[in-house]
Amino acid sequence: MILTELPDLPPRPETAGNAAFRRRFYARWGRENAIVSGRATLAEYAVMAQTLSIKMVSGGAERYFLPGRDVVVDDDNHLVLNEGARYGSLLRAPRPAWTFAVFFRPGLHAEVAAERLRPLLAVLDTPAAPPRPLTFSEHLRPRGGAVTARLRHIAADVQAGERDEQWLEQQLTALLDAMLTVECRAEAVSAAAARRPAQRVELRRRLRLAADFIDSHHPEPLTLERMAAAACLSRYHFVREFGREFGLSPHGYLTRKRARAARRWLDAGMADREWIALHCGFGSRWSLQRALARH
Repeated sequence: MILTELPDLPPRPETAGNAAFRRRFYARWGRENAIVSGRATLAEYAVMAQTLSIKMVSGGAERYFLPGRDVVVDDDNHLVLNEGARYGSLLRAPRPAWTFAVFFRPGLHAEVAAERLRPLLAVLDTPAAPPRPLTFSEHLRPRGGAVTARLRHIAADVQAGERDEQWLEQQLTALLDAMLTVECRAEAVSAAAARRPAQRVELRRRLRLAADFIDSHHPEPLTLERMAAAACLSRYHFVREFGREFGLSPHGYLTRKRARAARRWLDAGMADREWIALHCGFGSRWSLQRALARH
């Protein structure tokens, strides 16, 4: 299923005009691969369980409401959510923003993960490998690399008119391969960096939660205490380990995020720097100016 307009779904009320579409949509949703993309200034979707998915937004920000927290997807990142995850979302932007979401059919990620572990000779001897249970780390990931390139390639073909379901299956298989490569590499780095790999994986998970918190709440006044609390770490350990993980102090990471958001407003033609400073979390236009010069 490939949709190039955002579907009319709850919490918007059912009407005589959208009832037939909703019946057709739910007859297929969650059973097959799907792409949902479109432009809007306002789009809201109720909380429900979904298949494995990956989200990308350009020209705005979309907030995803997860159990116990919320994260914002924007031009700097993308988000992976596992099969069975329950969440809702809200897109609100001053001008039409483009949202692009890929939903993998149930079981596809387990099939790809299992086959990746088998050498080619084993594949030739035995046609199929048993599915392997798999979950991704649910956090915001910076754009760039093979996953972003795959997403952009798929999006460009969809915008050019591609609608073939077999093409979609092939593209999402290749996208999953890229996602798994990144995930396995991150797990290997975490395991190698600690005497007890499980502890390092848990630390990295907490630091990623803090990074998600900064990326999603950067317009707000963020203290070190709030950022450390998002990671469930003391301020001392948070500052030390965050710098090791991301190569920036928490304040440096926050300032860079705010500067990137401000740059997008400037590139879009917004000339009022006081307004930009207010809406991107800077205390004044002078702080904004210094951040833009630094980043």
